Amino acid sequence: RNRPAVLSTGQQMARSRPPSRARNEDETPPMDWLAELAPELQLLILEAVDDFSDCAAVSLATPRLGLLAFGHDLARFKDPLFAVAMQQQLAQRAARGDGHRTRSKGEQQTPVTEAILRKYAADRRASADHFPWLARVSPALCLSTELDGPGDNRIDIWRLKRGEESGAKLWLRSLRSGQVQHYEGEQGAERKVRTVRADRYEAYYEGEKGAERKVR
Repeated sequence: RNRPAVLSTGQQMARSRPPSRARNEDETPPMDWLAELAPELQLLILEAVDDFSDCAAVSLATPRLGLLAFGHDLARFKDPLFAVAMQQQLAQRAARGDGHRTRSKGEQQTPVTEAILRKYAADRRASADHFPWLARVSPALCLSTELDGPGDNRIDIWRLKRGEESGAKLWLRSLRSGQVQHYEGEQGAERKVRTVRADRYEAYYEGEKGAERKVR
C-alpha cells in the first residue's frame, strides 16, 4: 500500500495559500507574517512590543510595520530612544558583517556611541526614566543622573557614564526655575552651548568654558 507523501513545511505553506500567493521552494520565506491580519490587529500587536530594542528589531526586519507604528503615533516608535535603539541595532549588524541575523543569546552588544548619547540628551523629550534601559543595552557607555546643591538651589545633572565612572557633563537643570543648560566638550572642559527656559525660550552660546558668550 502506498504511503502518503510527506510534505515539507514550505510545501504545506504553499498549498495553504491561494494560487496567487504560492511560492517556489527556493524562495526566501516571507518576513511579514502579520500582513494577513487586519490592520487593527497588527497595531494591537505592535502596541504590546514594550522594549525599544524589540521595536527597532521589528522595524528593521519588516520596515512596513515600523512605518505603520510610526504613522499611528505609537509612543515607543516615536520616542527619541527608539532612534537610539535603531542606531545600536544597525551598528550591531555592521559589527557582525551581516544585514539580517538578529543578535544571538549571550552575544555581546555593541555600545551606543557618544555622539548618539549626546544627541539623545539634547532632545527635550529625553527622560532619565530611560537611563536604566541605556545601562542595560550599553553598559560600557551610557548616561547617569545626579542631584547637587542645597535646598531650593538643587540642580539635576546628566553625564556620560563609562562603565562605573562618570564622564563629561551634558545637561544641567535647575529644579527651582526649570531652566536647562546644555554642554559640549570633554570632561573638565565642558562649555555651555544652549539654555532652554521653562517657557521654551532658547539661547545659544559660543566660546570656551568660562568665556561663553550669547550669540542668538
